[in-house]
Amino acid sequence: MRIASPEKTIQHYVNQFGMTRFLNENLLDHLQLFHYPIYSHIYIEQDEQHYLHFLVEGQVQCSHYHLNGKLAVFALSKPFAALGDIEILSDTRVKSNVIATQESTLLGIPSDIVDRYGASDPRFLRFLIEQLREKLYKTNALQVNQVLPVINRLAVYLLSQPAANAQGAVLLPDKEGLASLMGTTARHLNRVLRELVDDGYISPGYPLVHILNREALEALTQ
Repeated sequence: MRIASPEKTIQHYVNQFGMTRFLNENLLDHLQLFHYPIYSHIYIEQDEQHYLHFLVEGQVQCSHYHLNGKLAVFALSKPFAALGDIEILSDTRVKSNVIATQESTLLGIPSDIVDRYGASDPRFLRFLIEQLREKLYKTNALQVNQVLPVINRLAVYLLSQPAANAQGAVLLPDKEGLASLMGTTARHLNRVLRELVDDGYISPGYPLVHILNREALEALTQ
């Protein structure tokens, strides 16, 4: 959902995330403001891509469906992140479903503007490369973690969340999405969560949990 007359809000996010470092004046001039309610689609697999988006508030889930119909979640993104950077400079259709798992605010640039003013801009292209590098690193880390038991994968995930650095509250995604991300079933995920609660590692409750024993969780990652 695009928001009308958003100039001041857009400028706030541009300043907050230092977007002038990688967006030239022409790209900045064409930024638009979007708000997505929880569980709404930002991209749908195989659709044409009309915007390059930047996540500035909220959280989104990136997923796709296997040929057997099973949902595979391969990324959860929080600010600041580019969305659609893989396909934006090509005619490739969208390769994943991107859904807002929290109320989310994004800035967007139309794809034709990106092609016109960004395709030959070294600063912008370096930014896209850096975004892709980070996503590749996270994907590889996730694949490596798949060889670990679910409880260990979950410990890695909990400790990687920003709030966990201060032992604060961690807001988890819906259980189906988290189970897919962990490579397990929702039923088994419930058993693992209950085990972590019973052992005093995390507080009860879902989706908001607190880390109660950080050292014990860290031991599961080693």
